[in-house]
Amino acid sequence: MKIIIRFQINKIKANSSGKCSIRCRITYNKIRKEFSTGLFINPDSWDSRQQTAEPPTEQNSIINKQLSLIENIIR
Repeated sequence: MKIIIRFQINKIKANSSGKCSIRCRITYNKIRKEFSTGLFINPDSWDSRQQTAEPPTEQNSIINKQLSLIENIIR
C-alpha cells in the first residue's frame, strides 16, 4: 500500500494580509484525509508542482522545512 502526501494552498480563502493556508492531504487505500498545517504563504510564492515555497528566502526556507518535518512524521 502506498501513502500519498500532497501539500496544497487554499487560494479562495486568503486572510486579510493576502496569504493562503497550506493544507496537507493524505491518501491511503483511496481514502483521503485533509488537515491544515497552520502555515500561511503568499500564493505567488507557492510552486504547486514541487509543493514548495519559492524563491529561496528565509521565510520560504522555514516553510519548506516545516513541510518536510510534517511529511517525515507522517511517513
